[in-house]
Amino acid sequence: MNYIVELNHFYACLLTRPLSSEAQALWGVLMHLFNRAGWPPRLTVAASTLLGFLGYSYTTLSRARGELVAAGLLIHTPRPGRLAPYYELQPLSGKIVDKTVDNPVDKPCLSLVRPFCQP
Repeated sequence: MNYIVELNHFYACLLTRPLSSEAQALWGVLMHLFNRAGWPPRLTVAASTLLGFLGYSYTTLSRARGELVAAGLLIHTPRPGRLAPYYELQPLSGKIVDKTVDNPVDKPCLSLVRPFCQP
């Protein structure tokens, strides 16, 4: 996976399929963890690790995770007993982005803010 490409696609998709701020933050933390681990196909992450990053309650974590699963961005595989579950991030770069939305992420130059170097 390409970290920057995935980030750009994620935020482009949010324009047409919004997610809660909790789900967005969870996706960001998982991207970070996958990046640090060298992009394995799946990763085992304890809930306590995610809660430490996010500061959520377990209920909020579960709801955010369910939202990402329902959106097709994440595969969550519970394991028996007290074993940490497996997480698999689904790449967005191969998915179609709705081009009917005026999406500044896909443009070579953002015009949302005035560049600081122009007079």
